Amino acid sequence: MNKLFIIFLISALSATAQDVHSSKTYIQTCYHNQQCFSLNNTALIFYKPDQHELIIVVDFAKFKIGNDTLDEWLDDLDDSKLIFKGHLNADNLLSLTQHNSKAQLVNGMISFNGVTHAHTIELTLFEIPREGMLFKDNQNDYFDRINANLQFGFYPKEFKINKKPHHLKKKITLAVYRGYVNPFKQGMEHWITN
Repeated sequence: MNKLFIIFLISALSATAQDVHSSKTYIQTCYHNQQCFSLNNTALIFYKPDQHELIIVVDFAKFKIGNDTLDEWLDDLDDSKLIFKGHLNADNLLSLTQHNSKAQLVNGMISFNGVTHAHTIELTLFEIPREGMLFKDNQNDYFDRINANLQFGFYPKEFKINKKPHHLKKKITLAVYRGYVNPFKQGMEHWITN
């Protein structure tokens, strides 16, 4: 009986995990006069349709590649997730232009390293065809038909990262290209907390 319950629990957890798609994320800054960057599937984009809320979660620990020298500049970022919450002025994410895309600035709040600040991100939503390789799900809702490009930056001083051992000072830029917008559902709260 216990084995059956464990198998059921593992199946349920893996099914829940499959509902959330991460997005390729690029991070870049300058450290010791060197351009440093990393690319990985580290961002999660959620949308709460009833509240028109966009949530972006970036886990800096996932940017590390396992090389101490190359990962050094990320050490000051990896103990907290960056969480952006903003309001979209749209009833339906797919109320797009004639070019099947919509660009807008999203005002919201970034919480990171125990500090919260107002920020604006640049967001472009676009529709992908069902036949395309980027098509992830086969749901009947419209979330499976949209991708997002977004970009924003911040200075380490805003979130008190400049006081950490590596003293990062230069602007840190984050970008997501063809990101997946996940519908936020009950039980997903753990994804959007530190």
